[in-house]
Formats: sequence, structure tokens, C-alpha cells
Amino acid sequence: MGYPTRWGRGDPAGGSVSPERGPEAIPVRPARAAPMMVGVRDYEWVGDLEAYCLTAIVGLDLDEVVRRLGGDPSRPASSRTFDECFWTANGPQWAQIGTVDGGVLVAEHNGWRAEEIVEPLSRGARVACFYRNVQAVMHFVYAVDGQVQAEFDPLLERAPRGGADPHCLDGLLDDLPFGLFAAEASALRLVERVTGVRITRSWLDSPQRAVTPGQAVVFYD
Repeated sequence: MGYPTRWGRGDPAGGSVSPERGPEAIPVRPARAAPMMVGVRDYEWVGDLEAYCLTAIVGLDLDEVVRRLGGDPSRPASSRTFDECFWTANGPQWAQIGTVDGGVLVAEHNGWRAEEIVEPLSRGARVACFYRNVQAVMHFVYAVDGQVQAEFDPLLERAPRGGADPHCLDGLLDDLPFGLFAAEASALRLVERVTGVRITRSWLDSPQRAVTPGQAVVFYD
């Protein structure tokens, strides 16, 4: 079975925002109104996954996320589980997408489309994305309104060093061990802390709306 692999960032794209909030005054630093969740034990299940990209988006509706991924919101939706979205080297790419408490979740099994277009995907919104490939290359990235604010490799680093404001997540890194034994679980907990979107194995295992990412929509300023 073939495994596509990638590393790097793609070309710019973008779109419109949720009618509930516009692009103005989007806070870069995540709010800490909710109590800090402790530890990473309830994300240990992610260690069973081999290659994936999990992305939480706050500030866009479901159809706009589909459009920015290059899909067609007007087409009849199919449903697939995470396992059914596995991308082989000679097969079509699928992504699970759905509305969850706090935002929109995109799950790619052996894919990376959302991570590749994280900057345009975040136009008028906030996005936290964690990518891992079959070679254990990992990338956590947090973007706000078209700009990466913080990014790092949770396997090799314990805090962001890249991005426009790498210290914007400092207050959310407490008790996250990262490193060899907890990189993935820590990264998913950080996604939750940044966006309020909780990722569960039961959501991945349930049929969700499935789209085939295409050519991303490009915004021109």
C-alpha cells in the first residue's frame, strides 16, 4: 500500500468568514476563560494512528471551510469514517469535515491539505493544526487571519520558536510534556486549548461529511 508523503507549505489561498464574526479584531492570543484541562491521558488514543492531519477552525462555517479546501459545498455530501478516508498513493484524497462544539474539525488520514494551506484557511478565523506523517515528521501550527503566529515540532521541541508571535501560546503549554513519549497527545491537547475544539476517536470513527480537496481558492489583496 502506497503512502504519499510531504513536508513544506503550499501557495496562498483564502475565502470569506462566518456570518457570526468578521475578520476585524480577531485576537491573536487565545483567551483563557475556560479552566485549564490537565494532562494528556485522554488523548493517548492518537498513538494508534500513523499518519494524519487534524485541524480545528474557529470563525468559519462548514461550507466556507469546504470551499477553502477546494471542495464544492453545493455537491451532495458523502459520509466516511477516518479509516475510509485513508489516502493511498494511487487513490483519491478524502477529508472528514464537520461542525463540533467550538468550531469546525477537518481530519485527513495520511493527508495534509489543511496544513499546507493553513494561512489562507485562517483568513478571518483562527486555525490550529497538527500534522504527522509515516516517518514521524510532526508540525503544530497556529494561524490567525492569514498569518502563522506560532509553529514547532512537538517531537523535537517543547515550545514554538517559529511564527510571527511564537510566545503567544506560552500560557497554554503548562503540563504538556511533548517529546518522544507524548508529542502527539500533547499536540492535540494544545489544539483543544487554543481553539476550544475537542478531538475524539469516536468522532473519527463515526461517518462524517467527506470531501475531496481540490485546488484551493486564492484570495488577492
